[in-house]
Amino acid sequence: MPGTDPALGAQVVVVSAHLDGYGHGEPVNGDSLYNGAFDDAAYVATLIRLAEARGGHGFRRSVLFAAFTGEEKGLLGATWFTRHPTVPKANLAADINLDQLRPLFPLKILTMHALNDTTLGATARAVAQGMGIEIRPDMEPDRHLLERADHWPFLKIGVPATGFVFGYDPGTEAERRYRQWYAIRYHRPQDDMTQPIDFQAARDFNLFFYRFTAAVADDAQRPAFLPDSPLKP
Repeated sequence: MPGTDPALGAQVVVVSAHLDGYGHGEPVNGDSLYNGAFDDAAYVATLIRLAEARGGHGFRRSVLFAAFTGEEKGLLGATWFTRHPTVPKANLAADINLDQLRPLFPLKILTMHALNDTTLGATARAVAQGMGIEIRPDMEPDRHLLERADHWPFLKIGVPATGFVFGYDPGTEAERRYRQWYAIRYHRPQDDMTQPIDFQAARDFNLFFYRFTAAVADDAQRPAFLPDSPLKP
């Protein structure tokens, strides 16, 4: 989606999700189709919806819609793209990646990857504040979620990038639902459209994503790494 600003239009904000899953595999309760509804088909659809909603009317910066494959095999598609970008590497301003999202409970908290590493964190907090959403850093860094999604190859080549996870407070019903999802649906056939979905939470996240993308793509200042970030190139 070409940018509209003569001074900023050459800069490119990538919005990404992954479209690979596991296809047919070992049956679980008689079901052998690993659908990947939340991981990650729903968010490929979110990218499509953003493109439809804009109707070809761009932001100040250009926006590149990327649906990567090979994520489940080791971030292969995103890694290939960052090594062979379809636009000049110097023009890549940011990547906003959609993965690891589970609208299973009301959206009150978002964990943000690389929150304190780039200026994207402050932008996200400004957008979220007006929506009653708290932005938090990863409270379980030992799970290495930062390195397990398609924003990671962008960070490795020096492009500010981020992704989000629905957050929760310990000991709450939200945590119970989150843990249960991983126990019975993660990378299983049960990640399908019969599972419980909080459609209001899904709507709230999509709205946040649209506003956040607009804020990044329209900001006069290009996203940048913070001086103290260990990821700073």
